[in-house]
Amino acid sequence: MKPLYYLLFVLGMTFLSTNTLCAKKDVPLKYEISCAGSGTQGYYIVKVKATVEKKGDISEALLKRCAVHGVLFRGYGPGQGCTSQRPMADSQTESKNKKYFASFFAPDGMSENYATFVEGSMQTARQGKKTYIVTGIVSVAKDLLRKDLEAAGKLKSLSSGF
Repeated sequence: MKPLYYLLFVLGMTFLSTNTLCAKKDVPLKYEISCAGSGTQGYYIVKVKATVEKKGDISEALLKRCAVHGVLFRGYGPGQGCTSQRPMADSQTESKNKKYFASFFAPDGMSENYATFVEGSMQTARQGKKTYIVTGIVSVAKDLLRKDLEAAGKLKSLSSGF
């Protein structure tokens, strides 16, 4: 009878550890994006308002990832002296290239290379017991971002036609 209990225990622990490892997925970015002014040619200046659960997750890198994600997949409305901008990619691009964009937007991923944080613009406010709202202004190199994603085959070229 002991070997049966031992076998059930080992199988149960294996099942629990597998579920725990599989459950550790990247948390989706929670943010809002809006225009923060007109930038130089080839750049967007955006204001990002991100929501985080842990104080340790507050960083310039998070705001940069959110800004690039917003420029690529959400776009933003008019305001602060600028016109609205449509997203660079269509709604299916992210889901079709899930693995690529998961690593692209991972902490220390490539997405941060296309954004520059405006120093002194970060503001943090606590909302409730466990939620923080982080706001900052980020400059996104939209032309370079488009060029590199087109070269990687993730975006269609603007000159490819209709």
